[in-house]
Amino acid sequence: MPIWKNNILGFLPETEWLSVPFTPYRQNDPIDGLFGDQRTENLTAAWQSIAAEYQVPMMAQFHAFDTEAQTTFRIPVDSHSIEKGLIKVRINQSERMRALQGAGVVQDEALRDAALNDGFRLAEQVFTRSKVAKNELLATGKMTIAENNLSLTVDYGVAEDQTAFELDLSPEADIPAQLQAIVDAALAKGVTLTGFVTARKNLTKMRNNAALQKAINGNIGAGALVSTIGLSGYLETEFGLSRVITNDLTYGADAKIGGDGRPVITNKRYFPEDTFSFFAAAQSGHVGVGLWGDPPEATVGTLATGGNSASHPYVYIDQWTEDDPKVLWTKASGLFIPVLYNPSSLWIAKVKSGESGAGAARLTELAGQEAAGKEAAAKTAAKTAAK
Repeated sequence: MPIWKNNILGFLPETEWLSVPFTPYRQNDPIDGLFGDQRTENLTAAWQSIAAEYQVPMMAQFHAFDTEAQTTFRIPVDSHSIEKGLIKVRINQSERMRALQGAGVVQDEALRDAALNDGFRLAEQVFTRSKVAKNELLATGKMTIAENNLSLTVDYGVAEDQTAFELDLSPEADIPAQLQAIVDAALAKGVTLTGFVTARKNLTKMRNNAALQKAINGNIGAGALVSTIGLSGYLETEFGLSRVITNDLTYGADAKIGGDGRPVITNKRYFPEDTFSFFAAAQSGHVGVGLWGDPPEATVGTLATGGNSASHPYVYIDQWTEDDPKVLWTKASGLFIPVLYNPSSLWIAKVKSGESGAGAARLTELAGQEAAGKEAAAKTAAKTAAK
């Protein structure tokens, strides 16, 4: 039977938090394949080390024996923003315990599990904010913090000419030429692009493009929707873009209490649907890393580390009481900053807005044909299996 700390219902000792596996639910987010997570004792030093390691190689110069050595430079990092990277959220634990008891839950084990689950959910909210930051960096080359009276932008040094591209995905556009222009621009800076991230609907538009249809299936293929496999193979063979990643996942950005007393959640996309982010991945497959450090609460002896004993060593859980009003709080917190390995490795294009009337109609028609074809194939397979 659990023993409540200081005999306060819902107040768990630190040993309780550390004795359970810390594996909160996570969507299969493609961002995890591009930005890993790493814990460090010093965020600034880790960022400076990464910035120096992943740049295009710099050349030293020959010198005469009697001349001074050339002075080089260190890659600057936006270290002043690191202390603003504190993510935290709390919940009224006393209110939760009273509600459970009012519903007839009196067993200590059940109440203990409820308190632990609250802590895990809070930690997942912290982790979700970190994934939003990673996706924003990938989609814009920057990270903004505009919440809780903070207003700042973390600059990663991605040049403006790398974010000024526009892609026309209409059926009549010359998409191969547009892609070649981006690949060539990256090569001019010593970078070989290896993939891109976008929304799935943009791939459907590409599959409906006449220039791509002819390039993949020959002149007689114009008008026929290109297969996903065919498009992927062409992008890898012609442009070296071997990783085609779609991200259409959403998250709860904020919640307000509606007139019925229930929360009204605003859903947003992690990655914008009008964007292509081309990247050059390192040998690890990553383009950057999410650095996690100790939040200010780590200097206080009452902090419970949520996950040092399991697979989530980045978010911390803390509990404390207040006397007036009498309440027990549970809080999750983490100090986080996403880091891009090489600013020259990220190239961003916006999708040109608007489709021609005929193009939009044709896209809708072909999408309907594809869906009907899949349905017919499923029915045929079902009949075959029945026989």
